[in-house]
Amino acid sequence: MSPNSRLPNKARASDLARMAICLALIFITATITFIVFREFLKDASDSGLERRKEVAADDVQRVRIPGMGVVDYQRLFEVVSEPGESLDAFVLRIGPRLRAYSDAMGFEACGVLATDGERFSVVVGTNFGYMACVSSSQFVLEGFRHAGATIHSHGKQGRFHPTKTDLLLMGETFAGGRPSLAVVHGQALNAFSDADRRSGAGYLAGEDGRVFFQGNGTTREVE
Repeated sequence: MSPNSRLPNKARASDLARMAICLALIFITATITFIVFREFLKDASDSGLERRKEVAADDVQRVRIPGMGVVDYQRLFEVVSEPGESLDAFVLRIGPRLRAYSDAMGFEACGVLATDGERFSVVVGTNFGYMACVSSSQFVLEGFRHAGATIHSHGKQGRFHPTKTDLLLMGETFAGGRPSLAVVHGQALNAFSDADRRSGAGYLAGEDGRVFFQGNGTTREVE
């Protein structure tokens, strides 16, 4: 057999080798792509789960308040007192958190102060009102009961139109019987309103960490 007769065999062998290398590269590339895509899907799934958890934690509810109607409610945070912490000390500690929310968002924050006989707790939420927030006993931690007082912070300062929550809860206070046209020219952050006093004993989270209490016809700053 002449040397030239072996050339086609060599060419076929070379083609097969190149084909094998190409197939191997394709397999390796596909494997790497699959691994990367699988991790991407896992990360996306985990991220979606975290987003769902965050949404659930901050979910806005529609709640019925007896004698008032249905309002939006969003839980902001909950706190339990430290062992041996008095009610005044507890509200001094949590007051700045309510004030910080109201400063940032403009809405009032509020909650019912509750006790289990040894500790105090509060579930703080908002109804998205600049001037109103419903402190309801339906938002109390399990095992706790109303301690006879609430805590809240006043909302937006400056000139503003009341929100739909303000109109629902305080519409009768606006002049002329036309609340939709009402304009409010600010409110005192460190002073109880007439509506506050009518609603019963409670604490007001004021500016610069100051907290005030009113009840039984008296008002004092908590120290």
